[in-house]
Amino acid sequence: MENQSNTADQNLPQVGQNPAVQPVVATPKTNYPMIGGVALVCSLIFGVGGYYLGKQSSNPQYVNNEVQINPTATPYLTNPTNTPTTQISTLPTGWSYKDNKECGVKFAIPPKEAPYYYPVDVNRQPSVTNEQGSGRFWDFPRGGVYPNLLTKFPNGYDQHKQAVTMFASPDEASGYVSQAVVVSCIPNNGRFANNTALISSLTTELEKYNSQTGEKGMQASTYKINSNTPATKWGKNVVNLVVSEDTTNVAYTMFVTPQYVYEIKVIGATSDTFVKDTAKKIFDNLSFQ
Repeated sequence: MENQSNTADQNLPQVGQNPAVQPVVATPKTNYPMIGGVALVCSLIFGVGGYYLGKQSSNPQYVNNEVQINPTATPYLTNPTNTPTTQISTLPTGWSYKDNKECGVKFAIPPKEAPYYYPVDVNRQPSVTNEQGSGRFWDFPRGGVYPNLLTKFPNGYDQHKQAVTMFASPDEASGYVSQAVVVSCIPNNGRFANNTALISSLTTELEKYNSQTGEKGMQASTYKINSNTPATKWGKNVVNLVVSEDTTNVAYTMFVTPQYVYEIKVIGATSDTFVKDTAKKIFDNLSFQ
C-alpha cells in the first residue's frame, strides 16, 4: 500500500517544476460532412436573401414611375389673367391677347392675315353676306351690341360696358353682322352674391318686361329662360342659358364676380364654317381678371 501511494505522488506535477512529459489533450475529430452541410445551407440563405433584397431595391423605381404618370387633379384657377392656362397655350401662332379696358376681360384675337383675313376682291359680286373678297378680319374693339338681358335690371342700360370683336371690314356699314363675340357687364355693387341669385332675379325682371304693353323698339316682345345649366369656364363658375326671344332661341353665358355681372354671347348670320369656328375659339379663350 505504501508503494502505491508513493507512486501516485510521483505522477503529480510539482509546483515550480517543468514536467518532463506534458499531458496530451485529446483532439476531437473534425466532422467535414457536417461543416459542408452548414456552409451549403448558409449559402442558400444568403443567396435567396440577396436576390430578394435586389428585387426590393429595384422595385421603387417602377413605383415612382407609376406615380408620375398618374393624372393629378389640376387646381381650380381663379385668376387666369395672372396664371398661365391651357387656353393661352392653345392659341394658334400669331394670335395675341388684347383688351379695351372694359369689363376686366381680354380677347384672343387672330392676326389680320390669311386664313383669318379675307382680302378685298373688287371684282366680286356685291353681296353683304359673301365672306370671300369682303375685306373682313377680326377687328377689336369694334362696334356695340345691345345687351338684351342686362338691360332688364334697373339702370342696366345706363351702367353697361362692353368689349366686342367682330369679323368686319373697316367700312362695314350695312348693319349685317357676320360673327361677333360680345362681353357686356354692369357693376355688381353687392346686388348678387352668386349665380343662383342672379338667375332668380333675372327671371323676375324678364317676367316684368314681358307683362309690359306698348312699343318695345328693336327688342323682342318676350324673353323666356328655357334652360340654365351651371358650368365652369374661363376659371369661373358660370351659367349657360338658352333664352327664347319671341320665336328665336339665343345662347348666353352669365356669371357674377364681386365687381361685375356678365352677359356673354356669340352672334352672327354667316354661313362660313371657318369664320364660325374662329368665333368659337375666341369665345373659348376669353380671359377674365
